[in-house]
Amino acid sequence: MAEEELNLPGQDSDAGSEEVVLTPAELIERLEQAWMNEKFAPDLLESKPEIVECVMEQLDHMEENLRRAKKGDLKISIHRMEMERIRYVLSSYLRCRLMKFPNRI
Repeated sequence: MAEEELNLPGQDSDAGSEEVVLTPAELIERLEQAWMNEKFAPDLLESKPEIVECVMEQLDHMEENLRRAKKGDLKISIHRMEMERIRYVLSSYLRCRLMKFPNRI
């Protein structure tokens, strides 16, 4: 996968907002960290909608790239497996949050 940069809104300590630029690998790393934190925390943690949105956009972009790839290329199956892994992490993160939600009310 090419090293692209994705813009992720962040919070600045001066009450302003700034964009954090992440590569797709850094974005996935942040998703995995949020997933693990949520999975092992007893209470519902702060939501990470910007990460979820960016990961979903990245998955759409990866899917488009796979549609344009040459048929029979071994890289296609490897990229599909990586996409399924990312989808699993994203789904698991969202499921963890949903399972904790009723306890918060």
